[in-house]
Amino acid sequence: MTTPLAELLAQVPALNDPAQPFSFEGVDGKIVGKWDIVRAKSLYPKEFKTIDKKYSITVEFDERKGTYKYKDREKSSNTSLSSGGLSFGTSSFSGKTSKKEFSFELGGINKTDEGISPVLAWSFDTSRIKTPLFEFLEKNGWKHKKGLFG
Repeated sequence: MTTPLAELLAQVPALNDPAQPFSFEGVDGKIVGKWDIVRAKSLYPKEFKTIDKKYSITVEFDERKGTYKYKDREKSSNTSLSSGGLSFGTSSFSGKTSKKEFSFELGGINKTDEGISPVLAWSFDTSRIKTPLFEFLEKNGWKHKKGLFG
């Protein structure tokens, strides 16, 4: 038996763990998980660089069937200004993905939301945000809607 959607959405804040870099909320009958992976400005002696990387997962429900489907979204942008000129880029993704990333830069001055450091390191693994969410849904009786060939 599935937990009624209104009741399920009322329980969503219990998924939030202050020790994790992501959060969940119930919005318009959906669950949205958000993760600001990295937002930094690197100030090198002869270069200025910014990076901004975000991820979200949106879960939609079919109350009649007791199923859910989800969509991953990722957006990143970067800018670099150096003696070689200005460069910038953006990328975005929408669909289903499973991904692990890690980045480590040493040197210069890096400013993030956590402060200033000579090290800029970040990691991202979609399973960190999806596992607690999907376990929560399963525990409440909701089943993942299988695709066309599922």
